[in-house]
Amino acid sequence: MNKWILLTHQIAQDAPNLRVKVWRHLKKGGAVLFKNAVYLLPYTKEHEEGMQWICKQIRDSGSDASLFITESMDKKHNEEIIKTFQESCNKEYLPLIDQCNDVLKQIEQIEGTEGVTDRFAEDLKRKLSEIIKGADEIAKINFFHAPQRDVLLKKIESVRQKIEKWSKKMKEEAPVINKIYQKKDFLGKKWVTRKDVYIDRLASAWLIRRFIDSNAKFVFLSKGENNLPKNTVPFDMYGAEFTHHGDDCTFETLINAFDLKDPALRPIAEIVHDIDLKDNKYNRKETDGIDQIITGLSKKLNNDNTLLEKGMDIFDALYHYYTLQTKGGS
Repeated sequence: MNKWILLTHQIAQDAPNLRVKVWRHLKKGGAVLFKNAVYLLPYTKEHEEGMQWICKQIRDSGSDASLFITESMDKKHNEEIIKTFQESCNKEYLPLIDQCNDVLKQIEQIEGTEGVTDRFAEDLKRKLSEIIKGADEIAKINFFHAPQRDVLLKKIESVRQKIEKWSKKMKEEAPVINKIYQKKDFLGKKWVTRKDVYIDRLASAWLIRRFIDSNAKFVFLSKGENNLPKNTVPFDMYGAEFTHHGDDCTFETLINAFDLKDPALRPIAEIVHDIDLKDNKYNRKETDGIDQIITGLSKKLNNDNTLLEKGMDIFDALYHYYTLQTKGGS
């Protein structure tokens, strides 16, 4: 049978701060309130010393506390106590499991959209590190192997494997990112991306048609549709060469991939970057206005081809403006 250390106390009604302080110390140490009567811990010398310290704090504050060490002589009673500890830890694990589920949902969404960026991967690593840290803290008081710990560890491993997979893939893609592509190799191609285009896909389509192939055609895939049409070039999609790389959005990736030197493209790229990644990296004053125009246009038009054609006019106007600016015009 297990050996237990029990704490009972009576804290004065006019000492709420002491009550909270004691509760926090007991919770941190893994003690559970059993049958709303006594606080319990499995007996160890360390737990005994900790409970004695709490007793002293209570008594020194003018309230009363008593400490007992005992053994449970009833197997069923013993199992009930252990179950109480397990349920207490299970409750602690549940928020971390929810966090893992949120991360896995983010992963699913990003894999079905534009792809993983270094910034996104680093953000996930940070979140995973916080979850692991939380799990390690609970493990210190998980005296009887709460079942939800196994659930959490499986979730953590799933996230870890995804991050490792991305890290490997990004290393493999590094030479591709630095490669310079020839426009002539992409003439007469169909370019494919996700439906419901927004700023990055819209701007990228404009860039493709204006600077790579004036006769480029575009195909839009529904969410969850993974079979690419034959002889198409994917962009701003998970697994594509022309998508987010490092801190660059797809528009920036295309500029670098095709070595486009036109200085008027740089301010457009900065606007697209900040709207798409929402990191205020460039903080141009025009960004909010362009974002509102594209948002309004996308809400008004529910057809990607129509939106694409309207978007062409917007980016043509931006390009004309910045061309004049770079040449010192007005």
